Amino acid sequence: MSKPMLSRRRIEHLKQLAYDCNLTNEQARTFGKLTATATWEKLLTSHGLEFDRKIETTYNTVAVANQESPRQINLLEWVDFGQLIAVTLASAGLSVLILCLWPRINPLNLFPSIKIQIQIGATK
Repeated sequence: MSKPMLSRRRIEHLKQLAYDCNLTNEQARTFGKLTATATWEKLLTSHGLEFDRKIETTYNTVAVANQESPRQINLLEWVDFGQLIAVTLASAGLSVLILCLWPRINPLNLFPSIKIQIQIGATK
């Protein structure tokens, strides 16, 4: 009695079918490498055995997404306001932190502070 197949690889299914029909690895070697799917297909075909030619995977989610009719997206549907508020507050906090620490993180005085003095009146 054969064990149920746990593998999803196609070559494993073909090998199992060949072993169930009492075909050996030596017989398969005459058609090519044992690791090639085409070898096992040729072996099964030469003995007149039927098997699924190709397992085709279709992705229905892509087809469904393409078949939807276009519709207008509202700004309220598009924006997550909780995340918008969180990002806004984080950006404001970061900018306040940078402005407070600017004298410490500007050791080369790349942007020196400018002091303007305005004197009103005449000097003698």
